[in-house]
Amino acid sequence: MALGGGAMNRPSARDLAPGPRCFVFAMLSLALMYFDQRDGWGERIRYGLAAVAYPIQVTIGSPGRMWAATREYFRSRSELREENRHLREQGRELALRAMRLEALEAENLRLRGLHEALPPLVERSRIVNVVNADLGRLRQRLIIDAGENDGLYRSQAVIDARGLMGQLARVGPWSGEVMLITDPEAAVPVEVVRSGVRSIAVGTGAADELELPLLPATADLRAGDLLVTSGLGGVFPPGIPVGTVTESRRDPDELLAVVRARPAAAIDSSRQLMMLWFSRSHPSAPASPEVLGALPEAPVAQPVTRPPEAH
Repeated sequence: MALGGGAMNRPSARDLAPGPRCFVFAMLSLALMYFDQRDGWGERIRYGLAAVAYPIQVTIGSPGRMWAATREYFRSRSELREENRHLREQGRELALRAMRLEALEAENLRLRGLHEALPPLVERSRIVNVVNADLGRLRQRLIIDAGENDGLYRSQAVIDARGLMGQLARVGPWSGEVMLITDPEAAVPVEVVRSGVRSIAVGTGAADELELPLLPATADLRAGDLLVTSGLGGVFPPGIPVGTVTESRRDPDELLAVVRARPAAAIDSSRQLMMLWFSRSHPSAPASPEVLGALPEAPVAQPVTRPPEAH
């Protein structure tokens, strides 16, 4: 019983007083410091513990990093969508500006071309717009947005930036009807610039073709020759480009040559034309508006297919 009681009354480390306990821990710390400084095994222990603790640290920190990455991802997507929307708006605005600039440049080129195409005896001019077109095989006419109230008169010459378009066939108070040189009823006195040969160019009802039906087979004319107004007839002054010869064919059995030309003017695409008033004092000026206004509404071309028979 005595032994059993002695074993039960033996003091344990848990029952030690604070003083001895602190002494034990201090000695243990000194021992650890001694061995750490001497053999470095403490550093090895810390290294191993760090290797073991790293996956735990990663696992603990992963949710926060994942949340931050997710938030940054969606914020970046939102910023990219907003930036793309802004860039698309800028692209549309720049495209519209480019289109407006191209339209202005094209209009400036057309206006510059119209003014450069003016014959030297022009006293004044007026630019008009085409509001309607009738380009059928039987009629080649344009409706313009100016008329008698703007000083326009019947049979007035009309050009575009490339050459002769036609003449004013009918005049209303605020609009006019232009008969194009390709109209089947149109006839324009022309001259070959190279050789000086004169003839009449008549419309065929096609916007890209004229005919010269009155030229003899012996006429000095070939493909590529430039045709200009001759000044005869009192409607058009001399020197306005009319077209270029595309075909000159001679049949030995025929007295007249088959001659076709392409109009110089953009018959089927011009949207702005120029009405011309000529100086009456110029020696090459056509007839006055009063005389031209008394002419028939549409001069009819009557091409001759063979010379008249002698009586």
